[in-house]
Amino acid sequence: MGYEFFIALRYLRARRRQTAVSVITGIAVAGLALGVAALIVAQAMVTGFRSGLQERILQGTAHLNLLHDDNSEIDDYQNLTTRMREVPGIRAAAATIYAPVLIDAGGDQEQAVIKGVDLEAPPEASEIFSTVIEGDPQNLDQAGDAPGVLLGRELARILGVGVGNRITIVSAQRRLTPLGLQSRPRYTELKVAGIFASGLYDYDASWAYVALRTAQEMTGRSGANVIQMKVTNLDEVEKYAVQVREVAGEGFTTTTWQELNRPLFAALQLQHRIIVIFFALLIAIAALNIITALTMMVMEKNRDIAILRAQGATPRAIQRIFLFQGLIIGGVGSGIGLGLGLLLCELANRFNLISLPAEFYAVSSITLHARWQDSSWIVLLTLTISLLATLYPSHAASRLTPVEALRYE
Repeated sequence: MGYEFFIALRYLRARRRQTAVSVITGIAVAGLALGVAALIVAQAMVTGFRSGLQERILQGTAHLNLLHDDNSEIDDYQNLTTRMREVPGIRAAAATIYAPVLIDAGGDQEQAVIKGVDLEAPPEASEIFSTVIEGDPQNLDQAGDAPGVLLGRELARILGVGVGNRITIVSAQRRLTPLGLQSRPRYTELKVAGIFASGLYDYDASWAYVALRTAQEMTGRSGANVIQMKVTNLDEVEKYAVQVREVAGEGFTTTTWQELNRPLFAALQLQHRIIVIFFALLIAIAALNIITALTMMVMEKNRDIAILRAQGATPRAIQRIFLFQGLIIGGVGSGIGLGLGLLLCELANRFNLISLPAEFYAVSSITLHARWQDSSWIVLLTLTISLLATLYPSHAASRLTPVEALRYE
């Protein structure tokens, strides 16, 4: 090891003539450790919340949707769906219908969205097959004397119904009259054939699934209004959207899961930046103690610095001694903070310490994701701030002349 690093270590380990220097150094290490740990936990929390929210959104919705520009009915949806399945990157496709309805269950009424499930399409094309917790979506057409319906868990709780109960759906059915295409209310009695739970409160509290044929009868349609698709690579969904539009031809447009949820993820990104800036400022404030500690150490080691200069040490060598001291303090604080932050993340996940009201945050709990990339840049940021904090005291030490320091010795 170079003598500058050796002296830096010796100064940090040596007994202090001024106890305050040791106290301030300890405070600097503790402040950096707490700042690093807090930033790691906050970063893991934001990453975990975003990841969990994205996972639940993708579990409850399609990756890519194809529809007419004017949202009109797709008549030849079977042929179009078959063509979509042949597009590279599309692993599943199915036609569906969305319709706002009013659900009546023994006097309890609730607004909801009915979605039609194409039972002839592969199960992986529809999210309901992976989120149902009671019943079987394949039995929607075999519920007995009434068509079947799958209710979200929260919606079933609000309505006070379970599997086997009956509900009434009030929908707007279109019909052609001498005055043009008009809508009239249609009352359909359905039997609860199952319950689903996507993990997103908004979906579980306001969505219901019926067979595509039942949805067509309820809305007076003979076709579908959306072709929903699952893709092989979520990050390349925009590229797949371009290919889908080319195959579909003119008059069609697409929506992706990224477009539909862009405001939400933009808000999360802004929140993430604010959190990083806030905790980076805390680390910078903790690093101010490094300036104080090193400045006092320079004053304490005036004679040592003068002797080193008299023996041939250059100003740069003296500067490196105190730069190394600041980096050692920053490294020790970062290491302790890294271990503490990862330990807190592990404890929070093991005991499920972070729970949220699902009706406000869409998810009921957060799993902290402490990624090594995030931890690495946090440690690097702390070391950089620590290095910057050493610039003034190390520069002051390098300007000390032997004659002035030894004048009164």
